[in-house]
Amino acid sequence: MASAYVFCLIIGGVFVALSAFAGLDGVDFDQDFDPDLEIIDQGDKQSNTSISQRYRRLWLPFFSWKFWTFGSCFFGLTGILLYYFSPSLSPTITAIISIIVGILCGTIVAWVLHILKHSQVDSLVRSTDLVGLWGTVDIPFDKNSKGKIRVNVKGSVVGFIAFTEQDRELTKKEKVFIVGVENNKVWVVSQDWLARSSLEKS
Repeated sequence: MASAYVFCLIIGGVFVALSAFAGLDGVDFDQDFDPDLEIIDQGDKQSNTSISQRYRRLWLPFFSWKFWTFGSCFFGLTGILLYYFSPSLSPTITAIISIIVGILCGTIVAWVLHILKHSQVDSLVRSTDLVGLWGTVDIPFDKNSKGKIRVNVKGSVVGFIAFTEQDRELTKKEKVFIVGVENNKVWVVSQDWLARSSLEKS
């Protein structure tokens, strides 16, 4: 059983060390299974509802890679300490205590990093905050389909469902410009379309 503790400590410890080296939340190995954020229009009667609060309420630490890496690290560390410094404990008790500590520490760390990551987003993201911003295509789309873009809003990268009226497909990682927001949807144009439009006007 000691070998299992050592293995978990090494694997989890590597990711913990990398995260700590980059500033805890600077290294993001995972894509948490988070829902898309809803855009609140200027005249929405529910405008006092916080997007970040809804976002966190639906988020579970078990879907985060950080939970498993930090939990594994603390599980292994606890098991090793109990194995060598409390030999009177039975292997079953040692394993139970290690699992509990791993779950608790993994959950706490995952929640703290998640809150820190999204606390930079203001409590409200209104349509006026999005128009005029640049985004990056995450899921390709064209005028006949919807896609997804990621936008840096008030210091945090947020994903939004996106549409376009252009005839060509907007490809992954392509830069797009948000020109409008309607019914919780963002409408975008490509960078080259915007450049051509500017030249024509000039």
